[in-house]
Amino acid sequence: MFKLTNKIDNSSKIINTVIGEKNLSEKVIVDVVNSLNASSQPKVSVLNIMHKIEGTGKVKIYFKNDTTKFVELTGNGIYGLRQSENILYKDINVIGDVLLDTDSDVTKFFLLIECEKIGGYK
Repeated sequence: MFKLTNKIDNSSKIINTVIGEKNLSEKVIVDVVNSLNASSQPKVSVLNIMHKIEGTGKVKIYFKNDTTKFVELTGNGIYGLRQSENILYKDINVIGDVLLDTDSDVTKFFLLIECEKIGGYK
């Protein structure tokens, strides 16, 4: 099961909710390329991710075109509140979507992801 809902897509940000379960791979959770006013090279940074993950597994969030920038989330919390939680925000020069993977130990999860549009928009 996988359900993505776009809540906000305006000139400055994108906010989506995502519900899913185990064994998901390369699921688009922020469709940057098709977002409002996107040019041929849209870029976003991930500001916050509120998450509730059931089970002992991990949810991995990463950029489609740069898999070296990623976070792995477990349990409940908000990623992005601490200054050290900036791997998906600081020095971003990645064009393309934000993706998600889950492992077999994730029973189910809920995410709310907020992204800032940082370049490549009209």
